[in-house]
Formats: sequence, C-alpha cells, structure tokens
Amino acid sequence: MGYTVEINIYADQTQPPSLILSGIPWYAGMTALQAMIIGEALNTKNFAFRVEYRSIYGAQIDSIDGLSDGDQPNHYWLLFVDGKESLVGASEAIIKEDPSKRSSLVEWKYTDMSAQAAVSLPLKTRPL
Repeated sequence: MGYTVEINIYADQTQPPSLILSGIPWYAGMTALQAMIIGEALNTKNFAFRVEYRSIYGAQIDSIDGLSDGDQPNHYWLLFVDGKESLVGASEAIIKEDPSKRSSLVEWKYTDMSAQAAVSLPLKTRPL
C-alpha cells in the first residue's frame, strides 16, 4: 500500500479519539478537506461533518458528528496536520508526503479556548 492519511477526531481530548479514519489513500496536493471527504466515503460508520467557507482562509469544518463550534462555551474544532496546528482552513491545509514514514496524521480536536490562544481561532471567529 502506498502513502496514506489517518484522521483522528477528538470530541473530548481527555479520551481516546471518538473516531479514527485510517487507510485514506494520499495523493499529491491533497488537502485536509479532501482527506475528510474521502475518509467519510470510505468509512462504514455513520459520520458527518459541516463545512463553512470563510473568505481567504478557506473552508473551515465547524461541526463533526453533530458537535459544532460553540455548542459548549468557547469550544471550537481545531485542525492539526502531523502534530502542528493549521494556520489555514481545511481546504487550504495541504498534506505533504514524508518519506521517513508511511502516513500523515490529520487531527480534529474540540478545544476549550477560554484558557489559551490558538493560532487558528481568529480564522474561525472573525466576522465575515
């Protein structure tokens, strides 16, 4: 099998991932949003997410399996690619192949932002 992408979704960061999508075939130029779409199509479980477009930052995923940004006070879905918080939306976050490993990791973390300042929070909360 060629290079793949794994997506881990954390609705509660104190728990193991609530959903793991593995074995998503990677291709050059693939974005986190494209990986989510392919992962959803390949997943046998009922799984849904919502995309919101926010101008130059690209598409943001603001709801996963019915849990939306702001459902809990100051909680937002944040995107991480290979352990680094994304500075752009899911449609602009390109997943790069790393020859030293067999796959890349995309993580969605439902994060309480009241005690920290995430790099990507202004992308999700800035008025349109």
